[in-house]
Amino acid sequence: MRGITNGSQRLDQPPLTDNAPPPLQSAASPLPIDLATPRRGHVLTTTSEALGRPIRQAATILTRGLSPKDSTGLLDACGMRQAKDPGAWIGRTGPEMLAWSVVSIWLTAFATRAITKGQAIGDAMSWFFADAAPELLQTLPIRVIAEADRSLSDCDDPSSYRQLLPYVLDPHGPGSRLSILRDADTRAARDTKRTTGAYYTPSDVATYMVREAIRPLLREPRPPGIFDPACGTAVFLRAALAALRTAWPDESTQTLSSRLYGTDIDPLALQGASFVLLADCLIDALGSTSPIELWRSLRQNFACVDALRLDTAQDSRSNSHCPGRAPQNSACRLSLTQLFPHIQNTPFAIVGNPPYSRLGPREDLSALTSHFSTMAHRANSTNETFPLFIEQMIRLSSTPPAVGTMVVPLSLACNLGPQFVALRTLIERTPGEWKFAFFDREPHALFGEDVKTRNSILFWNCTPGDSHARIRSGPLRKWRGEDRAAMFSSIRFTPISSPTRNGIPKIEGASQARAFDSLASRSDRFGHVYSTTQRVPLSQTIHAGQHTVFVAGTAYNFLNVFLAPPARLFPADVALSEHPLHAVNLPSEEHAMAAFAILSGRLAYWWWRATQDGFHVTARFLAEPPF
Repeated sequence: MRGITNGSQRLDQPPLTDNAPPPLQSAASPLPIDLATPRRGHVLTTTSEALGRPIRQAATILTRGLSPKDSTGLLDACGMRQAKDPGAWIGRTGPEMLAWSVVSIWLTAFATRAITKGQAIGDAMSWFFADAAPELLQTLPIRVIAEADRSLSDCDDPSSYRQLLPYVLDPHGPGSRLSILRDADTRAARDTKRTTGAYYTPSDVATYMVREAIRPLLREPRPPGIFDPACGTAVFLRAALAALRTAWPDESTQTLSSRLYGTDIDPLALQGASFVLLADCLIDALGSTSPIELWRSLRQNFACVDALRLDTAQDSRSNSHCPGRAPQNSACRLSLTQLFPHIQNTPFAIVGNPPYSRLGPREDLSALTSHFSTMAHRANSTNETFPLFIEQMIRLSSTPPAVGTMVVPLSLACNLGPQFVALRTLIERTPGEWKFAFFDREPHALFGEDVKTRNSILFWNCTPGDSHARIRSGPLRKWRGEDRAAMFSSIRFTPISSPTRNGIPKIEGASQARAFDSLASRSDRFGHVYSTTQRVPLSQTIHAGQHTVFVAGTAYNFLNVFLAPPARLFPADVALSEHPLHAVNLPSEEHAMAAFAILSGRLAYWWWRATQDGFHVTARFLAEPPF
């Protein structure tokens, strides 16, 4: 079968039969985005951390120089607080919010070249408020402003800051596994990111996802709305603005930016998101509109709220306990159109990168089971968050045309836990076209070398005539950094007909689809042949008989399969691996040799790649190959 290869051959060659449309052309952009894309020798977070250091230092200086009493009043005086944010100020102090707002104003001015290197915070404030700045500078001691200005004077190249604006304004700060090696003090930020699942998406991933997702909406007479339910500092919304500019070139940037919406649980991230979009909007001449006026219009399309609390206006449960303005009660449910009235009665796409974390303790944990089928099996704080975001994408887009895309962990495709089975069951029952692209973590990873994850990108498009789910899949892709751009331009999807409740097969091309369907329909399985399987250390393999086959618990380019080795291979003074192996006990030596041949073959390896996570080899997998 073409495309079924062993470990040293590529697994991502284009199929023979798929005729997918070519990707959308790149949007015209006044500057390259190379710095926001991982590549060989370029780690995104390392560059962002280096550029962000003086920004973070200036924000820390200003935070220490502000009094909590004055900060809220100053934010109100500047018109930089959003009363409708149900969860505003949670976990962020007034001085922190104001300090980061001031630094963001300076950074936006610098990145857009409204001010030049060496100009001070006062110059940026005058530009932002159109010479009508509030009396902020009189509130801060002169030495505090001077110290912050000295820190900002280290900022050098405005184009670099422009490209990396969402990452420099990351409120969590530096915290990657590489940053810990350089500076142990960044461990706290890394722990926070891992707990909240906050890893910002590289720009090329967001660009690919948004452009692919809005294809079905390109025939609409008006630009669609685009909503990111966990928007962070607007990586996806920035990509969305560029895509809308390309698709609707006659619309003004202000009109297009008014179609962008975002929610997040971190008010500091939302503040940063509004400045990121402001910088991109300032590319165009905006006439007499001052930066502060444009910023306020952008900021009103962001809300600090947990997106899992949102319902559609048609949902009878929506806001049933929260009449009027949304209260601070974090268990209260809200209507999406209550937050964003202009999003109703128009097609919109839901895009994003939901948290890669567990739900954790929540006061509405048990209530979530009545709203989410992926929670109905059990209200548990250890449940993963991202399945609920996928379900929320479906719930909030209940009226076709409905469009959505998300980048999530690979466990979407192959985890057999009840939450993931429930998610795949929901997908099978949801009308529309579902497309899945899968990405390995080696040699290079989708999120870069400092965030090693295996990922799935899903696309969903439901039109008014759809009555059932149509599922298209792809292989578990491996690539090198220099092939990254080519990889995105060559992604194709293969229709599959097999049930996906217990897993979405990672296959490519019609021949692999036919082979998978044929093999999956067989009733005889490899597990019917052997008598027992157990886990043993490597040291015990030399004492096994010739009727036992050993399989390592992990694999990559091939399955690690061997028969009992001679004792001379393991001298007494050699330390052996303590990782346990699967010991598969067969009825006879002849059976063992046959099993060894089967598990060492290309077909068994392909079946493992198609059905598993590309790393673990489980006892359950060993029982399932159709032989």
